[in-house]
Amino acid sequence: MLKEHSKTTLSPVQIAVLAALYPSYQAVAQDDFTLEEIVVTATKRSLSIQDIASTVQAIPEATLKQMGAKSMEDFARFMPGVNVVSGVTSSTVVFRGAITGSGYIASSTGSVYLDELPLTQVGSQPNVRLVDIERVEALSGPQGTLYGSDAQAGTMRIITNKPVMGEQSTVVDGEYRYNSEGDPSFRGSVVFNIPMQDNLALRMSLFNDKDGGYIDNVYGHTADQSFGVPWPQADVPGGHGSLDNAGAVADDVNFVRVKGGRVALKWEIDDSWSTTISSMHQETSQGSGNYYDIYRGDLNLVSFVDDWYKEDWQASSVLVEGDLGFAQLVAAVSYHEREGRGVWDITNYAHYWSHNYCFDSYYTQYYAPYYYANPDTGYISWYPVYCQGTGIDSDFYSTYQGRSGNDKLSAEIRLSSQGDRFDWLVGMYYEDSEDWWTAPFAVPVSGPNVKWGDSTFQDSFSAAAYRFAGIDYPTATSHWYSENLTEWDQTAVFGELTWHATDKIDVNIGARSFDRTNAQSYIVNHPGGDGVQGYPDSAVPEIQEYRLAQQALGKVGIATTTPRVGNDKEFIPKISVKYNLNDESMIYGLFTKGYRPGGVNRSRGDPFFPNAYGPDIMENREIGYKSSFAQGRGRLNIIGYDMEWSEYQLEQVDPSQVPCDANGNATDFGSPDVAPSVKTPGVCGQPWQNLVANTGEATIQGLNVEMDYRVSERLSLGFNMEWKSAETGADPTGIVEAGLQLPLSADTKGAFWMDYNWEASQWGADYGFMRFQYSKQGAIWNNLDGGPIASSMNPRQRVPGYSIADVRIGLQGADWEVSVFINNLLDERAAYTYSGGQFLWGMGSSRDGVDHHQLVYTNRPREIGIRYTQSWGD
Repeated sequence: MLKEHSKTTLSPVQIAVLAALYPSYQAVAQDDFTLEEIVVTATKRSLSIQDIASTVQAIPEATLKQMGAKSMEDFARFMPGVNVVSGVTSSTVVFRGAITGSGYIASSTGSVYLDELPLTQVGSQPNVRLVDIERVEALSGPQGTLYGSDAQAGTMRIITNKPVMGEQSTVVDGEYRYNSEGDPSFRGSVVFNIPMQDNLALRMSLFNDKDGGYIDNVYGHTADQSFGVPWPQADVPGGHGSLDNAGAVADDVNFVRVKGGRVALKWEIDDSWSTTISSMHQETSQGSGNYYDIYRGDLNLVSFVDDWYKEDWQASSVLVEGDLGFAQLVAAVSYHEREGRGVWDITNYAHYWSHNYCFDSYYTQYYAPYYYANPDTGYISWYPVYCQGTGIDSDFYSTYQGRSGNDKLSAEIRLSSQGDRFDWLVGMYYEDSEDWWTAPFAVPVSGPNVKWGDSTFQDSFSAAAYRFAGIDYPTATSHWYSENLTEWDQTAVFGELTWHATDKIDVNIGARSFDRTNAQSYIVNHPGGDGVQGYPDSAVPEIQEYRLAQQALGKVGIATTTPRVGNDKEFIPKISVKYNLNDESMIYGLFTKGYRPGGVNRSRGDPFFPNAYGPDIMENREIGYKSSFAQGRGRLNIIGYDMEWSEYQLEQVDPSQVPCDANGNATDFGSPDVAPSVKTPGVCGQPWQNLVANTGEATIQGLNVEMDYRVSERLSLGFNMEWKSAETGADPTGIVEAGLQLPLSADTKGAFWMDYNWEASQWGADYGFMRFQYSKQGAIWNNLDGGPIASSMNPRQRVPGYSIADVRIGLQGADWEVSVFINNLLDERAAYTYSGGQFLWGMGSSRDGVDHHQLVYTNRPREIGIRYTQSWGD
C-alpha cells in the first residue's frame, strides 16, 4: 500500500462534514490536505485503487449525489475508459471502444454487476436507478479471469449500501427540475436502516422518479419517395404520402416514469460469519425514446403512432461471508428476471419495404402467394405480402409490437487469503440463463392510439394474397413474425495467486477455465403473430413440415421447433508484475485475455455465413504508473494499453440474399436475368436474414491520465483524459474495410471537476459548497458496415463530439442539505449516435419537403433544479 501522509488530526464531526463536501474521494481527508485512499472490491478483495495493477476507476456515493447521477449515462461521463449510449430501460456500455455496432444477437463485450449479481443482457445492459448506492466501479480492459466471458472488454460494478448494525436512520431525498424545452421532472426516495437486534439489521429504499419529456411529435406525412430501391421497375405506391399523423401530434412525448425499491437483511451470526439477503424491484413506463429527427427541426420528430413501453425487472440474492481461519469464504446465489413489452411506430420503415416490393409486374415465377393478381389492374403483383394497405396503392400505418425478457440464475463460491509472502483466491461459478423475444415484422393499424394486439392485417392486400394461396390464418396480425429463445449454461473455475517476491515486487498470475453451452430456438411465420399459429417459413422444407406437424398438435411459437446447440470451452490467462518505486508510487505491466463466446445463428436456408460462429478473443497489454505526490495531497495515474481483437463478431445481413440467374450465379435485384426459383447455397437466392459472423482483426491503443489534487483546505480539483485509436485491420471475409474507426468509439474523452466549500451560517447551515463539472467527448461513427451516404439506406455516418457542463451550489447543516443546480449549463445538444438499420435515411416526404429521416439519440436540454435531503437517526 502506498504510504499515507498525516500532519493534523480532525475531529470526527469535521471528518463527517468533509466527507460530504469533498465527494471526489471515498472518505476524504484525515487532515487538512491529504487525500484518503479509495478502497474498492473490484478484484473481489478490498484493496486500494493505487495498489491494483490494472485500470480501475471508482465514484463513491457522495460524488454520485453531487453529480446528480441517476443512471450510468450520468456517471460514465467522468470515466474516461467507458462510453454509454443510453436508452431509457437499457444502455449500450462500451469499454475502450471495443464494439462493432449495436445489435440484439451477439453477446455484449462488457458486463454490468449489481453487487454479486451479473445483469448482463444480449446487446445492451439494464439501467439501474442510482438510489442508496455505495459506489460504482469501472474495470477497463479484459476481466475474464474474475468476471468471465461477458467481461471481454470491461466490467461495471454497482455496489449498494448494506444494512448497518445498531444504527437507526431515515433519509428522505427529493428533487425538482425545470426544463425550458419540456415538462418538469422530479425524483423522490426514502431510505431506512433499522436495527432489529444487536446482530440483525434491515435496510430498505423506495423511489419514484419522473423524467419529463422534451421531444415533440410534430405534424407530417408518410414517406412517398425513396432511393436505393433494388428493383428498377418499382414505383412508389400512388397512395403513399396521403396519410398524416394529426391524431398523434403532441408535445413532450418521451416522458419516463420509474419506481421501485430494494430491501436487504443482514445477519451477523458471530464474529466470523454473516449472511445478507436482498431483493430489488424496478418498474419503468415510457413514451417515445430520447431521439429526434434532424430533418424535422430541433427536438422534433414525426411519429404516426403513440409509442409506449413498459418493463419490470427484479433481482434477488443471498450472500454468505465467513472466516475459515486459513481463508475467507464468500458464497453468493443470485436470480434476475426482466420482461418488457411495447408498441413503436415503424410506418416509414414498413414503407421502405412496400416501396421495394409492393407493385405490379408482368413476369414472375415465384411460389403460390406471389401469383396473386391486383384486382384493380389485372396484373400479377410482384410481392403482395409486403402490401400492408387494403390495396397495392393504399397508404397505411404500421407498428412493431414486441415483447422481450431474460432471466438468469448464478452462483459463485470463492476462497481468498492474504499472507506475508502469498495472496491467493480460488473460486467456482455457475450460470443458467435465457433471453427471449417476439418480433412481428410490421403490424398494420388504423390510427395513433394503439393497444397491445391491435391490427388491421386481416383487411390488408397481403392477407388477401395469402388467402388466395390457401394460407388462411384468421388470427395472424402481420405478414412476418419471428420468435427467438436462447438458453445458456455455464460452469467455470478461476483463481489468482500473488507472490510478494520482494518488498518492492509483486507478481500476480490468474486464470479462468469455463465451459459454456448455448441452445437457440428460432421460428419465422408468414403470416403470424404473438401467441397465435402462423404459416411456418418454407426456407427449409424439412423444418416447415416438422413445424406444421407440431402445430397440428396445438403448439405455437417456439414450442413448434427444436434448438440448435453450440458449445465453447476456453482457458483465459492473466499475468501482472508490479514494482513499487517508493512509498508513494509504483509501476506495473499487465497481460490479460478477454473472451466473448460463440453461438449458433438463427439461420434459414443455406446462407453464406455458417450456422455457428466462433468466439472472438481480446488480448490486452497494459503498462501503468500510479502515484501520490505533494505529501499525499495529489494523486496521478497514467496508463497505456494495446489491445488486439481477433475474429471479432459482427451482426450483418447475409450476402446470399441477392437473387440468382438461371445459371445459379448471383445477380442484381431487378436484373432481367433474375430467376426467382433458382437457389445456390451460400451464393444467392437465400432468405434475407441478419446473422453473426466472425470477420477480421481490430487494434485498440490508448493512453489514460487521471489526477486529483487538493489545492487547499477549501478547494480540490480533478481531471481525467483518454486518447484512443480503435480501428479495424485485415478482414479475410471482405465485409469490412481496414482502417475504419470502430463505432461508438471516440478518439478523445475527458472530464474536469472542481469542489469548493466555505463556512456558512445561513438558515442554520454549517457549510456551503459548490461543484462545477465538465465533460467532453470526441466524434464517433454510428456503425461499422454501413454504405456511402449518397446511396445507402443505412449509411455509415460520423457523429460530432460534444461537451456538457453542470454547476451545483448548496448549504449543509447537521442533518440536512439543500442545493440548487443547472444541468447542461450551455444547453448542449449532444448526439450520442445516429440511428441505423431501419432504412430511414433514404425515405423522404415530398409533401413535407423532407428528403431524409435521421434519428439522433440525444441528452436532456438545460435543466434548473433544487434538491433537498433530510436525515433522522442515530
